[in-house]
Amino acid sequence: MNKKVTMLELARIARVDISTVSRALNDSPVVKESTRKRIQRIASEIGYAVNAPASSLRRKSARAIGMVIPLDPETEQTMSDPFFLEMVGAVSQAAAEQDFDLVVSVPRDARQLAEQRLLNTGRADGIIVIGQAARSDRLNELAAVHTNFVVWGGRMSGAKYTTVGSDNVKGGQIATAHLFERGARRIAFLGDPTLPEVKQRYEGYLKAHKEAGIAVNASFLLRMNFSGHSTYDQVLEFVRAGNKVDGIFASSDLLANSAIHALVAEGLSVPGDVKIVGYDNIGQAAMMTPPLTTVSQNIAEGGRLLVELLLAKLEGEKVKSRFTNTELIIRSST
Repeated sequence: MNKKVTMLELARIARVDISTVSRALNDSPVVKESTRKRIQRIASEIGYAVNAPASSLRRKSARAIGMVIPLDPETEQTMSDPFFLEMVGAVSQAAAEQDFDLVVSVPRDARQLAEQRLLNTGRADGIIVIGQAARSDRLNELAAVHTNFVVWGGRMSGAKYTTVGSDNVKGGQIATAHLFERGARRIAFLGDPTLPEVKQRYEGYLKAHKEAGIAVNASFLLRMNFSGHSTYDQVLEFVRAGNKVDGIFASSDLLANSAIHALVAEGLSVPGDVKIVGYDNIGQAAMMTPPLTTVSQNIAEGGRLLVELLLAKLEGEKVKSRFTNTELIIRSST
């Protein structure tokens, strides 16, 4: 074969995970003999060659994945945010299935070099970074020195590192288009477009307006961080100022839930007076009142892909950025 076959491709053909392939090729007794022989046979048939330097490095492996969650104080996000908790759970589960431990690091401020510390000290074989807001330049600098990391977030022009994330533009477009389909015409957007992923969701919001031939009201962009308390206050102030909206697209489920509480406090009903769509599809979205229509980022799939691509990098393979399956989950809020 002219094209070099990667371990990731071999795992897909054999319909097993990367760790099973690695063990089988190293004659590990952990793998059943029938499975080991089948994988070795397939490897021979497709021309897979073991990367000797990578194998040597693996034998010195810490068997640990680092996970860096940089919390920007200005966004008022904390580790109690349901999105972060679910992402940690998804990555932890995927890592455990590959017999890797997870080391979580939460830098106190943006100046801390948590990524390099984990990599340089050998505490982790590779790292997963959650988010890239105001950090794309630093991540590009890291990519020039280290290859063993993957970032959760939207694809950005000029990024020299591998990302996994939802198609944020598509997500924003299908969320807003759904509100139009349900009869909404005056749709507010909640979120801060200076953040990379939120900016892309807002681009989708604008795209849906253009496709529907409906003018965008610039005053319906409510710039806000990810704090539920401040969102409640801002939506309350917005409605009390006389702004008439019949739809809201919130850039996270947490913002959407806070908006629902603010609307109800003003005597408005959801979805009767205002229809609302969130983003993330966190576990609580289905249990909100009313259950929240939202864009699913497929967090479980995201965690699996982050680990899969990182382990492929540890094998010395070249990988490409991936989108998770981005889909609208329709519930009672619309």
